[in-house]
Amino acid sequence: MASNSIFRELPRDIAAVVFHGKSYIFFVNSNHELCYLRSPQGSNKDFEHHIVEVKNGNLKVKCGSRQVAAMAWMGDKQQEIRIYCVAPEDGQCEKRGYIQEVAFNRANGWELGTLGYDDPKQWIDSDASLSSCALVWPDKPNQPDLSLFVSGKDQRGCPKVARYFYDWHTNSGTWVEDGVISKKVSNW
Repeated sequence: MASNSIFRELPRDIAAVVFHGKSYIFFVNSNHELCYLRSPQGSNKDFEHHIVEVKNGNLKVKCGSRQVAAMAWMGDKQQEIRIYCVAPEDGQCEKRGYIQEVAFNRANGWELGTLGYDDPKQWIDSDASLSSCALVWPDKPNQPDLSLFVSGKDQRGCPKVARYFYDWHTNSGTWVEDGVISKKVSNW
């Protein structure tokens, strides 16, 4: 459990999921740490606050980025959580940012996910907005459709929204950029 002193201001962005009957609300605190509030047995009273601590690396969120996206789903064997944030290049807060996935299940605990941990990194705008979703198919409960949507600007400075998806069939599973999905939008 984290100290109250790291929660000096309200989060600018939050993302919530339900995992094993408890609500989890994810956000980035003022120390650039990925955090969450967890409800006691699904209740909305006295949420516990925690800092996400991964066991396979260091996790720091890029300075100025407070964006976070989260999804949860029930697979055939266990429930999963995935969180997405903007991590800084080489762990240095002022450098450019890339998408970092953080994964959780009861068997493995918190760990860095393949998106961001593996190369190549997906570099994005520092003020990007993130949103994610999971769709579990009855005939493939261990291979849900995972999608991450990212807003930002293209090389010409024009607004765009890009989609990334998890391809279960390439290299035993990898994240793939589907491309810009907002080309028909002319007036933002």
